[in-house]
Amino acid sequence: MTAPSFTPFRGRPEPVIGDRIRVYRNLNQPGMYSIRALTGQNKGKVLGYAPAVGLTNVTFRVSERGRQTVLAKRERHVHAFAEGDYASTASTIPEHLRATTQNIVTYRPYQSGHFFRLAEPDTPVTHLPTAWAWGSGLIEDNRSD
Repeated sequence: MTAPSFTPFRGRPEPVIGDRIRVYRNLNQPGMYSIRALTGQNKGKVLGYAPAVGLTNVTFRVSERGRQTVLAKRERHVHAFAEGDYASTASTIPEHLRATTQNIVTYRPYQSGHFFRLAEPDTPVTHLPTAWAWGSGLIEDNRSD
């Protein structure tokens, strides 16, 4: 038996496919992403956590004010997010995905104020059709089926 991929917070439900959510690396639980509802009854609340979160219609957001706080205080602070339509959670990324410098999108506040592909750190990435939040970034899923 495998461990569940979604861990609820305060008994809140797992999102339904298509629900708009925000995901970000959980600073207190390494290897986990926090999942926050952007719509519905629990709007604005953390629903739970997962090691891998599948998203569609992904938009990246960085709070510049939050980034400036990180730069000034040299402390970790959640200020960068991926928002998208919930697709799934898992304990790891799907088998068909292979992480490369071309498809990993990440954010490094001391390097730049935007999300970027590892292969192109100077080029901002603001949207992706489909991606999996996993590890230290998001892996773009270009599979067309």
